[in-house]
Amino acid sequence: MKRGAPAAVLDDTTALFGAHVDVAVRIGWTARMVRLAAPGGAPSMQSVATEIGTSPTTLHRLELGQLRHGALLDRIEPALGLVPGSLRAPVDVTCRTFPGVSPADQDASPGWRTVREVSEATEQLLGGESTGGLWLAWARALAQPGAVGLPESLARELVSRLVGELARAVGAAYPARYEALALLRGSGYGHVVLEVAREIVADPEVQVLNDLMSAVGEAVDAEAVEWCTELLADPRDHVVVGGALALENMAQIAPDAGVWRTVAPPLVEQLNASPDGSARHEWLSHLVRLMPAPAREKVRRGVQRPLAPVPRVSHPTKSRVNAEWNDAQERARAVTGPLGLPDQPVLARLLFDIAHSPLESRAVTSYMLLGAIPSLGTPAVAQLAALVDAHADQLVRRRVARRLAGSRLPAPARAAGRWLEGATDERLQAGLLLAGTTGEPVERRVLDAAWKAADGTAQAALFALGMAGDPVLHDLALDTAHPAGPGARWWLRQGARIAH
Repeated sequence: MKRGAPAAVLDDTTALFGAHVDVAVRIGWTARMVRLAAPGGAPSMQSVATEIGTSPTTLHRLELGQLRHGALLDRIEPALGLVPGSLRAPVDVTCRTFPGVSPADQDASPGWRTVREVSEATEQLLGGESTGGLWLAWARALAQPGAVGLPESLARELVSRLVGELARAVGAAYPARYEALALLRGSGYGHVVLEVAREIVADPEVQVLNDLMSAVGEAVDAEAVEWCTELLADPRDHVVVGGALALENMAQIAPDAGVWRTVAPPLVEQLNASPDGSARHEWLSHLVRLMPAPAREKVRRGVQRPLAPVPRVSHPTKSRVNAEWNDAQERARAVTGPLGLPDQPVLARLLFDIAHSPLESRAVTSYMLLGAIPSLGTPAVAQLAALVDAHADQLVRRRVARRLAGSRLPAPARAAGRWLEGATDERLQAGLLLAGTTGEPVERRVLDAAWKAADGTAQAALFALGMAGDPVLHDLALDTAHPAGPGARWWLRQGARIAH
């Protein structure tokens, strides 16, 4: 049975590789689709408006992107059976990522305001009774100007716990925790988040950093810029990647903050010293490409080697000769068709940005918005996973696999299985990362192959084992001769995946 379709079709008409995206359309479309793609059928706008205490006209404006209203998004979540924070967190992350073109929130009420409310939530979190929604509500209350404060020692303990959970969160548990940490980073507790990040990165056994470092990049200050620039020289590739992600985020949210002036000189030095084909060569090259033209050209004159190659798109516009755009449209139809929904151009754009945008900020916000719509998220993952199988460009296959794992979105059953059976290190690494997100078991013969594979595959195997809480971690941790021993010990301290 076909679901009711809106009279107007929303579309992000900005250029595929332009300076901006249409944030208002993207967040409005997301609010609309959680209703139209609701499990069991789309409730009417009238019924939802009545349940959340507003008018159909106001809800219609929200779904068109003409109104951003955080309090209404909070009320939509329970009305549509969504996990608390699963809609509002991706919307708020997206708007903060693109501050110059995002609508202002007409009601960003923190909800809790009293000492008793904040104290009760704090005690719950200290007692281990955490959910993504609770973390988000707590952080929102503390991040408000003039909010009830906590002693720094107590705040540091809770921030450390939040960071540990963020590293293991999947599904709706992930964006709510990310947004909670991002709010704290931009608040009076921002220095506490930075201190905790420094301690975690200093751990020689640390395994998962990207989400933490992205959150560090949600605020720009001289100390953070200097530290993240120093990380580009760290001997651990995954630390270099984390530093690059933080710097990219800082430059995105505050393009006039002078980030690149600090980064440029050491970036040239580190890029010249990076081995070809390494993760650091790829990510340092990525930073060079992100720079504004004058700074980029100056840096490239100092770089004594070619930048790492990047995937190519057949045409930069939404035209018939752009094979990648046409493919994204077809994959979007494959997602919406079985649900009885008409074509959704915004969905095609989100899929395109995840697969083909060179900017991590566009890919991350795209998959977070997709994750807010449960009925679309899983089939969208299936379509993106098919690119990892079929796309002719190895660079595209690798990038999509990495972004799929980073999205923490639910995937179809056994989605990783065919990659775990793959004959190449690239497919094996992709399968291990996705297995960690989905909780699929990994056979011992696959692990044996992973320990011998290319750089990054052993860490992906540890991710799969750690997220599953696999008992083999104990054997690895006790084996002083096994190179995976330190990583296994880190995962044993952290715990397994979190889905709530």
